Amino acid sequence: MAESEAEVAFGVILKKGGALIGDAYTDFGLELTSVTVPGWTREAIDVTHHQSPNGWGEILLSAIKKQTAVSCEFNWTPANTGTIKTAFEADICFWSIEVAGEWSIKTKLGFTGFTPGAMTPDGKMSGTADLTPSGEPTWA
Repeated sequence: MAESEAEVAFGVILKKGGALIGDAYTDFGLELTSVTVPGWTREAIDVTHHQSPNGWGEILLSAIKKQTAVSCEFNWTPANTGTIKTAFEADICFWSIEVAGEWSIKTKLGFTGFTPGAMTPDGKMSGTADLTPSGEPTWA
């Protein structure tokens, strides 16, 4: 059996860009604890009809492809709420999810949600940010 090619994703940084793909990216400043990067989906359109061969369902694949949502969990402090709110109120722009400086995903995202975590007497404060993709990603 061949050796595993698994990689560790330690060192993920979320960077915010501008409205244009060539704009500079700057660290968004969140202490990320977990990030779900965008995958892809497209619809399967049911085209089954009364004469479908041997009664088997038929589909067509949609030409429209979509990215799945990005979700980030982070150590939240009230001091970074202003930055989060500004991004939430802004329009869609380019973002980069960089993994240990080795590879990245650049895509247009709209900041669509922020949820502070539960505040307990003996726990850290955390938050979750949801970003919705638009268009095609670039993996590098």
